Amino acid sequence: MTKNKQLSSINSSELALTGKSERHITLFCMQHQLKCHQALTHFSGNKSTYFKSVQLFINDLTLYIQQIMASPNIPADFTPMLHTLKSSAATLGFTELACYARNHEIKLTHYSPTEFSQFHKILLATLTTNKELAIMLIPLLEKDLQASNSQKDIPILEVNNEFIMIYATLMEEINHYNMNAINTFAQIAKTLNLIAPQHVELLAQSINQLKFQQAENILADIYPLIVNIQK
Repeated sequence: MTKNKQLSSINSSELALTGKSERHITLFCMQHQLKCHQALTHFSGNKSTYFKSVQLFINDLTLYIQQIMASPNIPADFTPMLHTLKSSAATLGFTELACYARNHEIKLTHYSPTEFSQFHKILLATLTTNKELAIMLIPLLEKDLQASNSQKDIPILEVNNEFIMIYATLMEEINHYNMNAINTFAQIAKTLNLIAPQHVELLAQSINQLKFQQAENILADIYPLIVNIQK
């Protein structure tokens, strides 16, 4: 395998559950029905980007909880929240929360006042529970990330025609609000994190939350850095 392919694809050894810290994550995820290791594939095995994305997810859940408490009787206020949650939660491995958001996004407009009141209470409890899980997951991820960083070599950055084609595809999908951008981003997330680590965290969040205009602006900022590497 070439060094470039090591950057653009997931090495199975990177995801092998061999270390003590990884076993702790596995047990935690099994206990709470989370799909953290599967979710890591959305980030091309980049544990640092996943760790930062979970931190941002906690911030989002905090804002959603505040929104719920401030808007107890307005169903329309909850549709954008559920639409975003079904994607971001699934991407990060919080699959039960994603399923809950997807199911209620469809039904929300048809609820009677009584049904909506019940939904409101359960949603608040569900988000609070998932926020607590994410907070408990953070130190486990951080410990695993530290262990991984102490063992791995710094990869050599290579940007070739294949990378440029994938990057162009990502830009095209973002421009057309194509959901497949999540999968395309995963193919080059690891290399992008080496090129522009200051941008990748927000880019991952933007794509996962379907904030395509924001993602487009970030990709435009990264592109000159890619061009400079090619020179």
